[in-house]
Amino acid sequence: MKRLLCVIASVWLLAGCPSMAPVTPPAPVDTVTPPPADTTPPPPPDTVPVPPKMKKIEWEQSITPLVNQMVHSNGVNQGSTLLVNKVGNKTNSSLQTSVATGALMNTIGKTGVLNVIPAGAVSSAMSVLGMGDNDTLTLRSKAIGLARYLNAEYVLYSVVTGTRDIRQMEMQLMSVSSGEIIWSGKGAVLEQ
Repeated sequence: MKRLLCVIASVWLLAGCPSMAPVTPPAPVDTVTPPPADTTPPPPPDTVPVPPKMKKIEWEQSITPLVNQMVHSNGVNQGSTLLVNKVGNKTNSSLQTSVATGALMNTIGKTGVLNVIPAGAVSSAMSVLGMGDNDTLTLRSKAIGLARYLNAEYVLYSVVTGTRDIRQMEMQLMSVSSGEIIWSGKGAVLEQ
């Protein structure tokens, strides 16, 4: 029993003693002073190379001589209706062909020789016939079918060829009734 009392007393004594973790002193706090401000100006930036200036294409000036040749050629009847196909791009660079097509339609309209079918009428006819707006009518049979639907006597094909530095506009005027090429011409594309 002595042993039992000793064990109980030891447990009681140990249970009553608080166990304390070792105390670590707090970390010292250092005050940081900012470095003095640098008053020297920054070095000048490296010069950035200037990209080459984009050349603006003078569509109306490029197209006018060709249009004048076309409207005064044999086989073109004054007052006839003309379907202008979208200008194609066969160059090694990108072109704003929609701008070129608009300039071509305006230039032909200004001559008063041919009646150009408006772009809106062409778009609606293409959707009625199941063609997409981006269809360039590269197949002559498609163009002739569209021209017949629109009661046009002529179809004008135009394409820009060459390289970024030297471009040419090529045009072909085709009779809708016979499918014959009535007139063709080439001219330089002028840039500003």
